[in-house]
Amino acid sequence: MLRLTAAQLAAAGAGPGRVAGLAADRVDRPDGLTGDEPSATVTALVGAPGSGRSTELAALAVRRSGGARPLPTLWLRGADLRAGDRSLAEPVERALAAAAAELGIPAPPPGPVAALCAAARRPLLVVLDAPEEAPAPLDPRWLRGAGQWLVGCGARLLTACGPEVWERLGAEPWGSGAAGRHLAEPGPDGDLASAPTVRMDAGGPGAPTLAGHRLGPLPAEAAERVRRRYGLPPGRPSAAEDARHPLAVRLAGELWAQGLRDEPPCRGELFGAHLDLCCLRVAQRLSEDGRPRRPGAHRRSTARPAGPAGPRRRRVRRLAAAVAGRVHEAARRMLGEDPGSLSREAFEDLFPVDGGWATAVLAEGLFVPAGPGFRFAHGEFADWLQGLHLDLDAALRLLLGEAEDTPAPPADGEAGRGPAVGAGPVPRHRIGPVAAALRKVAETWGAPALDPWLHRIWRALDLRPPGSEPSWWAARLLVAGLAASPDRAEHRALLEQLAHRIAERAAAAGGWQALGGLERFGPAFWSGLGLPVEAELALLRRLVAADGPGQGFLGAVAERLRADPVAVFPALCAWFEDRRGLPGRPGRSVADLAHDLLYAHRRLALDELADALADAAHPGADALLTVLAAEEPSALCRAVDRWSHDRRPERHVAAAVHALRTAPYAAGAGAELLRYTALTLLAREDEPGLHGAALALLVGDASTRAEHLGAALALHRAGGDAFLTPRALAPALESDPEPVLAALADGLVAPGAAPAETLRVLADARTPVAARRGAELAARLLREHPALAGPVAVDYLGRRLARAALDGPAARLELRVLLGAALAARTAAVRRPFAEVLSVPVADPAVDALRCELLDTLLATEADPVVLTAAVERLAEHCAAENPARARAVLARTAPALAAADELLVRCAGRSAAFAQLLARWPRDAAPAAPDGPRLARMRALAAAGRDPQYAAAEAERAVPARALRAPVRSTPIPVPEPGQAHGTL
Repeated sequence: MLRLTAAQLAAAGAGPGRVAGLAADRVDRPDGLTGDEPSATVTALVGAPGSGRSTELAALAVRRSGGARPLPTLWLRGADLRAGDRSLAEPVERALAAAAAELGIPAPPPGPVAALCAAARRPLLVVLDAPEEAPAPLDPRWLRGAGQWLVGCGARLLTACGPEVWERLGAEPWGSGAAGRHLAEPGPDGDLASAPTVRMDAGGPGAPTLAGHRLGPLPAEAAERVRRRYGLPPGRPSAAEDARHPLAVRLAGELWAQGLRDEPPCRGELFGAHLDLCCLRVAQRLSEDGRPRRPGAHRRSTARPAGPAGPRRRRVRRLAAAVAGRVHEAARRMLGEDPGSLSREAFEDLFPVDGGWATAVLAEGLFVPAGPGFRFAHGEFADWLQGLHLDLDAALRLLLGEAEDTPAPPADGEAGRGPAVGAGPVPRHRIGPVAAALRKVAETWGAPALDPWLHRIWRALDLRPPGSEPSWWAARLLVAGLAASPDRAEHRALLEQLAHRIAERAAAAGGWQALGGLERFGPAFWSGLGLPVEAELALLRRLVAADGPGQGFLGAVAERLRADPVAVFPALCAWFEDRRGLPGRPGRSVADLAHDLLYAHRRLALDELADALADAAHPGADALLTVLAAEEPSALCRAVDRWSHDRRPERHVAAAVHALRTAPYAAGAGAELLRYTALTLLAREDEPGLHGAALALLVGDASTRAEHLGAALALHRAGGDAFLTPRALAPALESDPEPVLAALADGLVAPGAAPAETLRVLADARTPVAARRGAELAARLLREHPALAGPVAVDYLGRRLARAALDGPAARLELRVLLGAALAARTAAVRRPFAEVLSVPVADPAVDALRCELLDTLLATEADPVVLTAAVERLAEHCAAENPARARAVLARTAPALAAADELLVRCAGRSAAFAQLLARWPRDAAPAAPDGPRLARMRALAAAGRDPQYAAAEAERAVPARALRAPVRSTPIPVPEPGQAHGTL
């Protein structure tokens, strides 16, 4: 059996020694086949033409057959199958019969032979290369039947195919498929950590299994080894795509070995040079006897002697041109054949055996046998050559369904460049020539000429129903056409339309993965376009709205950001302008994503990020700079120092603003950089608007405060500076209270002044002198300007109470003096804000005791309903934090003085659950007694009946009792008719 399979393998693979020759070209790669035995019953190696699929199969076959313990291996091609084959057993039987005839032994049946091999623990492996060439399209049912036959006889199948065929063969899972994984795309650089089984389906113990491997571009290290193997110098091929393409590197090596050192600029030129070289070699073979043989010449046994070298070279050139013409004609004829091969009759018509034409082209490896016919040796080369002769317009009319919408134009002689794809359904694996035709347009006339073709394909993709045949072709051709374009930025309008449609449909479908015809245009597609950063980020800005749970587009942005943060930062800052919501992330916008991405990746390049945010000049960028000022102060200190020395005035403004924001967090070298920044800004006499920020920084620094305080106070008194605020002078208040307080006092009464910030600064003073003088200033302000009672109460008194800034009896006395100034005012508008502030509990028990004392002092002499009502409302609002006994005491003091206390208390209870419970659960025997009234009584009755006190208060408030009619109180002697009387005259 080993002799039989060895003989079949030696003669198989489209010619004697073909398998061994392919195996010699293999290079170790992480995503290749390793070992001698596939793990699954059926293993599919999936890759684009030229990616090394056949080479991997041949290398595995040679390893199996040539090891110390040889393993039986059979080699089949898709062209070896027949339309009438019912199972894999029939082509295997024919291959064994042919090998047996060559050895002169009887042909064994395939089933028992495979079972014998399995019993000997040397399982038979059937290698099926290029199933696309099968005369009848293979489907999942055929593949499952092959798997069942293989399990029955203990054999295995290894096949290599393109993505289109695998899409059909692997469309249906075998069994449950629960333990399987789907075929994954290769990484951005083509590397895979190993050669894992990326899909495995099983139907239970003993059932056949299906596995798939993906072949991507050569990894960088493997591509370098291939380059050295073919003797290419470093940097050849120069195109990044070609440098990692196995076939392109091999053909470039052959050209280099023949002395052709001018590198072709593109893949098409490389194939053209390869074709010219092959035609020249064939012509040299044909001219060895001086002239090509005509039919019947072999019977005359005469030969012309070789002439001079000059005439022979001209003859070789003419022969090479003739060979090239016949090769092109062969490609034209292949276009009309479904397998893409040439029948034996057509081959012999173009390359007759007589005269040595067939022998010459086969010896040079330009054509190889394929079943009953012939094909080009390299699949991608065949696609390129056929694409040169494809009528692209007619092909798109057929494939995109345009022929169904509009009648074809009348034939006009030689209108097309070659025959179009024949009528009827076109096998999907025949997409290669159409993609090659698009590539030819791009390589010949450039991206602007390709753009109308791509728009035509895009319209079909947008209009055709998802899942239809035209939609399938449109999606694949659009991807292929964009990949062939020399300048993808030229198709910006098309890409924007595509991104808009994806985002639009994904919002309704729940993510781009659920889109029918657009699922191919996922994150990997957009990342692989190689667009400039600005263009790519602008498209991803729209596409992040199409993200579902997986957040693939957001991951693509993050990956791009990690790869080149300096270039991506400015483009990502442009997202701050986009406030569109994200369907997959409710409550979030595109601008929020930009903030999160930049913050999460800030450590990649902090200085460059700060510069990009400053250049953005957007509130969102300023917000992120503020966050960085607190979390990365050293980087912001470096940034503002750079900006202060920049030539651009806008950078000086950024330095002033963000230096002040960074100052509270800076220390050591960072604080020193801020000092230098301030001195630099202060030295710019042509920018006086930044002097306030510089002085604020210098006043905040203890080492420079004394020197620049006078200038800062003078500028503050002058007013109008947005940087030199009372808060900026706060550090000097501790060391130089007198001049600072004087300046603050002048600012309080200046026209248009906002006293709130000044009062908060005074309330925050910690030193005794500053605190005492601040209290005196607040009291004087209250006496002289009663209209400022609100800010004094809230921003000074309330802030001091909340911060527990009451150290010692002196501080307590200061607040009593301030309250006395408020009580001395005759208007209730002055006392009301004090009542509101003092009715709010404070966390510190000692400070809260003082608050209660001050409130009692205010209520002891207060009789104005406006003030008392404000105190009750604020007490109800904060009743949950107040001591119940204290709250009852305040109500007992305020309620008797309010005529509408019943209505007020019930209304407040309806708005505060804690206050409602306080009124409803007032102890009957406790002193003071509970307030009373009809509404309060109804509320308590409802609460006693089981209603929630707050709901009871709301219901009692709605039930307004009828008011007794009382005679109106007349303040003037003007006679007015009594109710019920007719209107009279004065």
